[in-house]
Amino acid sequence: MLNKKTYREAIDQLSFSADFEERTMQLLRQRTREAEKENTTMKFHSLRKLAITAAVVAALALSVSAALYFLSPADVADHYDQPLLAEAFQSEKAILLDETVQTGDYDVTLAGLVSGAGLTSWEANVDTSHTYAVLMVRRTDGQSIDKEELGITEYTATPLVGGYSPQAVNNWTLGAFATNFVQDGVLYYLLDTADLSIFANHTVYFAFYEGSAPNNAIFQVAEDGSIAFAEDFDGVQALFVLPLDKSLADDAAADAFVESTELNFWSNERTEPEDNVGSYTFGEGGDSASYSFSTASGEWKQLTPEEYEAYIAEETERLRAQVEDGVLSQASFAITVGEMEENLAGLKAGSLIAAMVTAEDGSQTVFVGTNPDVIPADVQYQETKDGISMVIDDAKD
Repeated sequence: MLNKKTYREAIDQLSFSADFEERTMQLLRQRTREAEKENTTMKFHSLRKLAITAAVVAALALSVSAALYFLSPADVADHYDQPLLAEAFQSEKAILLDETVQTGDYDVTLAGLVSGAGLTSWEANVDTSHTYAVLMVRRTDGQSIDKEELGITEYTATPLVGGYSPQAVNNWTLGAFATNFVQDGVLYYLLDTADLSIFANHTVYFAFYEGSAPNNAIFQVAEDGSIAFAEDFDGVQALFVLPLDKSLADDAAADAFVESTELNFWSNERTEPEDNVGSYTFGEGGDSASYSFSTASGEWKQLTPEEYEAYIAEETERLRAQVEDGVLSQASFAITVGEMEENLAGLKAGSLIAAMVTAEDGSQTVFVGTNPDVIPADVQYQETKDGISMVIDDAKD
C-alpha cells in the first residue's frame, strides 16, 4: 500500500494534455445524454466503463457524475419554469444544505431553501415574501422511486417551530403549497410556504414523514419546546434544523401569527375514543367508504348552506381585520376566502356537508367534509376525554 508521501509523488509525475479536463467533461455530458434518452437511472458505477485509469481522473469523474445525477434547487425551479426562483437559489441569500437522513428504505436530503418576494409566477401577491425549500428522496438500495410510492397526500414535508405547538405552525397554517416530480428515479419536492424568517429566534425544523397533519402520534414536544418524532413512531421520518438568519427574526410577528391560529396548545398524552354516546347519520349508507376525524369540545350542529354563508361573512370580516393588523397576508386572505366560497358552492350543490361545534367559551369551529349521499358513510359524534369527535366511519353493508 502506498503511503501519503509516495502517493503524492506518484500523482505529481502524472502528465495530462492541455484539453484533458474539457474532453473529460464532454465525455461525461455525452454519457448523461445517452442515459436520458434511454430513460434509465444514471448510477456512479456506469462511469467505470470509461477508459480512464488514473486515480485523479476517477475522482474527477465521480464528482462530476454526482453533480449531473442530482438536480440542484435551481434545477428544480427551472423544472417548473420559474427563472426568478432559480436565480434566487443561485444567489448569496440562498441556504444550500445538502443534508441527508437515512430512514427506512430511503435517503432524504434537504437540498436548500431561499426566501423572497415575487420569485414565482403563481404568487397572488408579489410583495409578500415566501420561503421555498427543495427536498429530494431516493431509495437507499439505488432502485428508482415510483412517484406513487411516496404520494404527496400520504407523506408530508413541513416546517415546524420550537416553542410553538406543531399544530400552530405547519403547512396548513402557513398556507403552504407543495409539488413534486420524479426524474432519474429520484423524487424532488418543492415547498412554497409563508416566509419562515420571522421565526429565526426559535429552532425552526423541516420535517419529512409518513402521515398528514402533525399530531402526538407522530411528534412529541419537550418541556423546553423542542420537537422530535415520537419514540414509537415507526414511519418514514427525517427532521432537519434550518440555519435561518437571526437578524431577520420578528418575534412580535411570530407571536401574532401563532396567536391567530388559535392552535397553540399541545399534549403528549394520547387519548382513545370512548364508547359512542349517540350518532347522527347523513345518507343511507352504501358500498363506498371514507374516514375523517376532528376533535373539538362543545355542542355540534349541522349547517345549512344559508347558515354556512352567514359564517363566511363573519369569518371574512375577522380575517380582513388580521390583514389590516399585518398578521395575515393578503394572499392568504384571498386563498382562505376562496376556499370557503368553494365549500359553499359544494354545500349548495349537495356534494359537501358542514358542521359547527360551539365550545363552552362561545368560540366556534366549522368542519366541512364530503356528503355521504355522494360517498355514503355514517357520521357519528363520539365523546372523548378531550371533548367531542366527529367520525365518518366506513359505510355499513
